Amino acid sequence: LILSSQVATSSGFSALTSSRDCLPQRRALQLNAETKCYEATRRKLIVGPISLFGFSYKHQRAVADVLSPSNVRVATWPSIEDLEPMYEFKLSIDALQEGVKDSKNWPLVKNRLDKFFKGAILSEKNFYFGVGLQYMNDINYAKEELPNYVVMDQQARYDALQRTMRNLENLKEALADEDAQGIADYAKDSQIALASWFALVPENDILAVEDLFVNVKKADLNRDGRISDDEMGSLTPVQQELWKKRVEKFG
Repeated sequence: LILSSQVATSSGFSALTSSRDCLPQRRALQLNAETKCYEATRRKLIVGPISLFGFSYKHQRAVADVLSPSNVRVATWPSIEDLEPMYEFKLSIDALQEGVKDSKNWPLVKNRLDKFFKGAILSEKNFYFGVGLQYMNDINYAKEELPNYVVMDQQARYDALQRTMRNLENLKEALADEDAQGIADYAKDSQIALASWFALVPENDILAVEDLFVNVKKADLNRDGRISDDEMGSLTPVQQELWKKRVEKFG
């Protein structure tokens, strides 16, 4: 991934959107040595929200959390498996927002956020940022759509990711200062920011990725975060295919 604190700004995005081939997400998950390092990092994560910030979160319908969909005309959307890691991330952020309500959890959350941002280019933060940008890059806009509208749509998606990560970083600092109001505000703001990213995803795709996540979690009988061949048998053929593609792409 090419993202860094210097690149991930609105002005940086605008400077890189003069042509579609120059978008930062175009190079976000290239199949090179750097990508393999990301995949290796991703395999360390356990399926589900507990893996990221250490709190269980009661599963709820994702659509209830999002806003209105994008009005830009799209010919085809990315595949469901490309959305699944971001859905896991969303559940983790939802769990985090609940977890920080108890001050006893603050040291745990601070430690987890330190790890989330640690590693520079190989950080988990850059992994999820990159997955979100790659999803954006894979949107096939309608040929008749005006270029300015496409750029505006991409800008909105990029800004939502940027706000999510910025609020998480601010949350980490507020936790270090034990700033109760800041902790509550930044946790909620990160949740709202990521919800605004999902607001630009088709509702049917959100329902589909939710269904995939729920059934994969049910299939993982030994709770090791991996789906064995025997466990795979409890999924529908469509779910099996989606999950295999997801694992192939992201680990």
